[in-house]
Amino acid sequence: MSRIKAVVFDMDGVLFDTERMYLDAWSVLGEHKNISDIEGTAKKCIGLSIPDTVALLRRTYGEDFPVEEYHSFIESWVREKIQRDGMPVKRGAVQLLEYLYSIDFTVGLASSSRYQKIMEHLERTGLKKYFKVIIGGDMIAHSKPDPEIYKTACMRLGVEPSQTAAIEDSKNGIISAYCAGMIPLLVPDLVAPDGEMLSMAEKCFESLDEVMVYLKSEIGR
Repeated sequence: MSRIKAVVFDMDGVLFDTERMYLDAWSVLGEHKNISDIEGTAKKCIGLSIPDTVALLRRTYGEDFPVEEYHSFIESWVREKIQRDGMPVKRGAVQLLEYLYSIDFTVGLASSSRYQKIMEHLERTGLKKYFKVIIGGDMIAHSKPDPEIYKTACMRLGVEPSQTAAIEDSKNGIISAYCAGMIPLLVPDLVAPDGEMLSMAEKCFESLDEVMVYLKSEIGR
């Protein structure tokens, strides 16, 4: 019997290559507004909800930092790029989801992004059908690295966290899954994992293709 009874995915940086687009947008903004080390600050925001991102930016650049104006620029830049070039799906994502779907496995999604944005991305790419439960950052009180979002996902899926794998790319996500008592599977995206991330992760993979090999071995189907 496999100890893994369910899988919960993060979205940005795991299913979609959106984090790279957001960093590009922040770099463009930084050049226009002459903001120093904006890309380094933006990397710290990976995995955070919008309120937590706003708080981090104001701690870094001051309370008068025009977050709303800049956030609007970033969202417009990314939205236009997606409309122009399409949503970039990460290599191996569709194959992994299709495998889990084919064996009727319990699958959820827990992302710090707003629920409406999650649904737009999933419907645009045709991936919505693969998820039995979808939790957005605006549906909970405390976003990653707090474990609330993953605990909520497990509760709604009707599974024990200790029997649920969480597929994550960010430090905030790994901490969240680990503290929820889950089985964190790390697939690094833009930020190289540090020792703390590696110690919390059950295993570190180079791609979702490797995750599928691992899960097939664990699940036995």
